[in-house]
Amino acid sequence: MARQRRGIEMGVLLLLWKLLDTGLTTFPPVTILVVAGQVCLYMGLIPVSWDAVTVCLSAQAVLKWREYERLVLSAFEHGDDLHLYYNMLSFLSKGRTLERHFGSPYFAYLLSVFTVLTSATYVGLEVLLSELLHDKQHYKTCAIGFSGVIFALKVLTTSYWESGHRRYFGIRVPGKYAVWVELIAIQLMVPNTSFVGHLAGILVGVAYTQGPLKFIMDLPIYALGFVSGPQATAQTRSFNDWGSGVSGYGAAQPSTYGWRVGSDINDADYDEAIRRSYETLQNEDAPRPFNPDFMQPDQDEIRRRRLKPFQCFVIVFDISSGVHYADPY
Repeated sequence: MARQRRGIEMGVLLLLWKLLDTGLTTFPPVTILVVAGQVCLYMGLIPVSWDAVTVCLSAQAVLKWREYERLVLSAFEHGDDLHLYYNMLSFLSKGRTLERHFGSPYFAYLLSVFTVLTSATYVGLEVLLSELLHDKQHYKTCAIGFSGVIFALKVLTTSYWESGHRRYFGIRVPGKYAVWVELIAIQLMVPNTSFVGHLAGILVGVAYTQGPLKFIMDLPIYALGFVSGPQATAQTRSFNDWGSGVSGYGAAQPSTYGWRVGSDINDADYDEAIRRSYETLQNEDAPRPFNPDFMQPDQDEIRRRRLKPFQCFVIVFDISSGVHYADPY
């Protein structure tokens, strides 16, 4: 049966306005293609034979019915236009930061692995809860949306660039713990959200930043003679720079999440986050703007250039607001 086409709903209009207002050219290619693909899928512009109901993710569907395609398809489905809007708005900021850092090919690879692993972790957690609580409802619970993957990406941004504190309900929290606080805060404010889906994304992100996942993912890349994004230097960025074309992109980070149909919330203004990101003092190792004295650098500049091949090529700043009462660090 053909997928029903939708008109241009309010959430889609808001997303298009944000993209045009910010500027399409400010976003890297993989990030913008993922957003465009999910918007087109939601609107029914991509001819597919499934819908959100038939591919929603549950342990029963994957383990009992062996419908493994749900591990991927469920992540790209959204229940309504606001569900799509908030997820894509959040992904745009994180995608721009991380694709700038890793390079487009590696970022696409990262998204592919994170999508499957987040869904698989969700299934595993639901089975575990079903057994521990003796409640078969967890085995049958069905979820859709991209925010499990977004939570995984959030772990990466906070791990690599987060410093200072954020304020949640008047309490200052170290930035690196923000994702855990948001996991709880969102569940308290919107009980219908999928706590397990968000938690699955966090666990995948932690497995990448603190566990063995990154090493495992990078093995085939090292075998091909490339160096993955975070370790790449100015001389060894061949894999990351191939076709990326993302030099010069900035970073902005709102905090908007949700995993079940219509469950997302947004407590940060995207434009304000972008403005704050550009006002942040840049690290001395970050790419510097052009200046007329560039051809005649001082001694500090010469020393910096000599040391640059031995340092990470790019440091990107990740500025985001908290769930409530956001304050920049």
